[in-house]
Amino acid sequence: MNMTYKEILPGIKLRVIESTRFETNCISVSFMAGISDEVASNMTLLPRVLRRGTTKHPNMKCLAAALDDMYGTRIEPISRKYGDVMTSGFICDFVDVDGDALKNTVKLLGEILFDPMLCDGIFSEDYVSGERVNLIDEIKSEINSKMSYAFKKINEHMFEDGSFGVDELGTEEEAEKISAKSLYRFYRKFVSEAPCEIFFCGKYSFDEVAYEVSKMFAGCQRGKIAKLAVTTPEFARGKRICEKMDVSQACLVIGMSADVSDIYPAKLVTSIIGGGTTSKLFTNVREKESLCYSTGATFHSFEKAMFMYAGIDPNNADIAEKAVMREFENCVHGNITDEEISDSKKGMIDGLLTTEDSIFSMEAFWLRASLLNDERTPSEAAAAVKNIKREMIEKTVNDFRLSTVYLLTGTEVEKVERKLLSEH
Repeated sequence: MNMTYKEILPGIKLRVIESTRFETNCISVSFMAGISDEVASNMTLLPRVLRRGTTKHPNMKCLAAALDDMYGTRIEPISRKYGDVMTSGFICDFVDVDGDALKNTVKLLGEILFDPMLCDGIFSEDYVSGERVNLIDEIKSEINSKMSYAFKKINEHMFEDGSFGVDELGTEEEAEKISAKSLYRFYRKFVSEAPCEIFFCGKYSFDEVAYEVSKMFAGCQRGKIAKLAVTTPEFARGKRICEKMDVSQACLVIGMSADVSDIYPAKLVTSIIGGGTTSKLFTNVREKESLCYSTGATFHSFEKAMFMYAGIDPNNADIAEKAVMREFENCVHGNITDEEISDSKKGMIDGLLTTEDSIFSMEAFWLRASLLNDERTPSEAAAAVKNIKREMIEKTVNDFRLSTVYLLTGTEVEKVERKLLSEH
């Protein structure tokens, strides 16, 4: 694969991976901004409203017909959160039948981005209200997945810099404030000032993609580009939250900060602790001690934070937390087998190498890489993981610090809750 990455217009960077191994081509456009509750709600809602219609194709039926005429090309809204940065835009995939697929796809994408269907000079109130209802329903439904809800809540409490704890959908309150007029005002400022990352993977060259993308932006009045910096959060220390809800299975999440410069040793430590069926949490806490229904650990690269989690019986909250922390302490004291290291490395390496088997996985990988300023390819990252020595693992695990413990538990475990909180 031949990859080129450079700025083609002020504030607009283009990454092109030339490859003939995929049946389809992929292009994504991601505008970026620092996150807040207001920004998150607007940036999530905006591409959904834009996707409803353009001046030339004023509704979704017309857009669907245009896409069908382009051999089933897909253009879908997408918004994502990376630490304290929010991205919003579109991701597209298309087949090249007649040689004009790139030109036609980028042209229609440009219509959606820069020539939306307007009513009296602003967005259609019907379109905005419809998508606003959908967004509010989505925010409300987050509570239906109790473990996802627990992760949302620990993020809110763990990061003393509130921007890192913002949910990628924003809040119900901020979503309700959005009107057709306010969203259009946000849109005009956003496309004018927000930095933009564009990714392409497929059969076209960098120059060919850059030419079509430059034409797409020709009608957009770009102003002073906002500065975007990926920062390091401030962590709460020793914070404990116990929330009660009518649940039969409690959710325990333990958040730890990691003062590390390279994310891959930290990811490997996380994998050893809770990355799969050979990890310490799964083997010992779940299988041997039967203290949880599910368990694992995940590392968030932008926050530089590890989260250990377990779905447990509410009456086992105290003992389960101690068991989870015991596995972490075993790693701190060097009680890690060669087999645990080997199995975790294999899982990580396989995951990195298979990234290159999916055009969408590569899109997500390289957007993260751009924001992290880490230009290692998946293969180079896999090689870096393979070369991590035991000494680096032991050093890295000692760089982790306990930040926040969050427990979502049932309403009938008052005695257990008091014990949990009193022992720390």
